[in-house]
Amino acid sequence: MARVGGWELDLETREFTFSDQVCRIHEVPPGFRPDLDEALGFYPAEARATLEEAVRKSVGDGRGWDLELPFVTARGTQAWVRVVGTVEYAEGKPRWLIGALQEITLRRRAIRALEVSERRFRKLFQHSLGLICTHDLEGYLVSVNPAAANQLGYSVSEMVGRHFGEIMPEELRPQFEQYLQRIVAAKTDSGVIRLKGRDGSLHTWQYHNVLDDEDEHPYVLGHALDITEREQHEKTLKEMTMRDPLTGCFNRRILYEIEKELRPGDRWACIAVDLDRFKLVNDTHGHQRGDEVLIGMGQFLSRHVRPRDRVVRAGGDEFLVLLRDVDESGVRRVVEALRSDTAEAPIAFTLGSAVRSPGASLEATIAIADDALYAQRSRDRG
Repeated sequence: MARVGGWELDLETREFTFSDQVCRIHEVPPGFRPDLDEALGFYPAEARATLEEAVRKSVGDGRGWDLELPFVTARGTQAWVRVVGTVEYAEGKPRWLIGALQEITLRRRAIRALEVSERRFRKLFQHSLGLICTHDLEGYLVSVNPAAANQLGYSVSEMVGRHFGEIMPEELRPQFEQYLQRIVAAKTDSGVIRLKGRDGSLHTWQYHNVLDDEDEHPYVLGHALDITEREQHEKTLKEMTMRDPLTGCFNRRILYEIEKELRPGDRWACIAVDLDRFKLVNDTHGHQRGDEVLIGMGQFLSRHVRPRDRVVRAGGDEFLVLLRDVDESGVRRVVEALRSDTAEAPIAFTLGSAVRSPGASLEATIAIADDALYAQRSRDRG
């Protein structure tokens, strides 16, 4: 299982917040909160300079970074990590850096071992990236190596003679026909192809293929690498940048992702949740108790929604519950369930809800829910 965690840097205080997984990667106790200089100290000089430059550029122009760097833990363990980061703004100015950290030592060792192996067998597998096959200009497999066949759940004899269209999702078959046209025209093609295993599982392959048309029977020599796991890791890393390190709920970045994919007819609803007298908890019992309340509230809200819904920590003691494919009655049911289960929550709270109007932005819907929340709070206070 990949060791991946999230982090956040406050650019005003220059202090980091690490998730527990990031603390484990650093081999430091949970709750470790280094400043920027201390965090950079885990990297050797050359890697530190590279990371410092990435941070400087990100703050300057807003671009993120994705680096693989050597790393030394607090216990002196030599390791490699993948560092992904981006800048967040407040009032038009850079305010935070957020990102994810993945421990990739084993993968780097595997890459190094592969490099050594490739040098030994360069002449034999000059263009190979893992899978080796040949197919004719109509897309029928002429040969395939055992490893590729086994990975898809077939024997070599079962795959030879099949058309590629038989082992890929139906909706992608037109793309394969376009690939055949490209490789005939350019004599080479690179890209990504998705194949379907015997059990229905999808495998993503990164390929580089060349056309050999010097013979009487032209054929395509195909070389590919299964990047299914890497693709999943990248998806996980992306999700980590959209998670609040404390509660594990989504952070506000998920709103931009939803907004980008929003279509006029999509039905979304929002429940705005504000914790009552949360500041008093912090002042009376300390920030550790406050953190426990926030974590518990995130868990409480998550228990009341479906997998396709989203619980967002909007900041401070504010949460949003985003409900997909619901109408007014569906929202009311969730609101009533939350209110009836108040005793299970770690703290009292106030709710406000709104259903997205056709064509309205998500932010506009959230604003209506916020207004409803404050109106409810005013009524509660008489």
